[in-house]
Amino acid sequence: MANLTNTHRIGALVPATNPVVEPDFYRVVPPDITVHFERMWNGTWGSQPEISTETGHRLSMTSAEANEVETALFGFDIGKMNDDVARGASALSNIGPDVLAYACTSGTWHKGYMAYDRMIAGIMEEASGVQSITAVGSCIAAMQHMGSRKLSIAGPYRNYHLRNRLKPLMEEAGFEVLSADGEPWLQDSMNPREIDAEPPQTIIDFVPTVAQQEADTIFLPGTAWRALDAVEELEQKLGKTVISVNQATIWMALRRVGWTKPIDGYGSLLRNLA
Repeated sequence: MANLTNTHRIGALVPATNPVVEPDFYRVVPPDITVHFERMWNGTWGSQPEISTETGHRLSMTSAEANEVETALFGFDIGKMNDDVARGASALSNIGPDVLAYACTSGTWHKGYMAYDRMIAGIMEEASGVQSITAVGSCIAAMQHMGSRKLSIAGPYRNYHLRNRLKPLMEEAGFEVLSADGEPWLQDSMNPREIDAEPPQTIIDFVPTVAQQEADTIFLPGTAWRALDAVEELEQKLGKTVISVNQATIWMALRRVGWTKPIDGYGSLLRNLA
């Protein structure tokens, strides 16, 4: 269904545990573009009663056990979430969006290869009839746009998963990954409901400790990590391009609806929309 108004519409699928994507979009997206969200079920959290068939919610695991599983976050049931993608995309299609975005990084990079990320975008498009993008694909496109070649990755995940899942995917995309490090407290936690509790200042303090001097770009994955608020200061401090996943997803969605005017305050990427 085509959007018959003069207002462009962006639709986004968000993990049920994520309270950061929506306010990030609302702050950045210009007022004559509207943004609409649908949540993807990803495990038993919050106040709903636990049920005996719910096996994804597990917060106790040894490091050795964690290093043998695909999931990058405890209790974050990626399988259930991605099973919900077609339903969510179909629901969003009813408002006639111009583009749909899958606003989660670990939901597609946890496999470690790009074909899975592309498959999720394909499922969305098939279910909705609307052009669809993913957070990971948006980051790759943003880095290519900015001329990135050598990356340092810093995120709210375990080192094992960053180095054995996300790093190979980014290398497949053509980048040289010099380092991949999880923020110390969060890589031990791996609790999706604690990622958003970490203040931007912690990110600002952590990233310079792991950013490699030879890197031209710092990549900050994790759509629930409040990294958008850290991008501008980190770029000034490090003298490098800094790409956060919400920043890149917003950038890509805006380009898909034809918005090319620079947006200040959130890093060099959003000043390079044209």
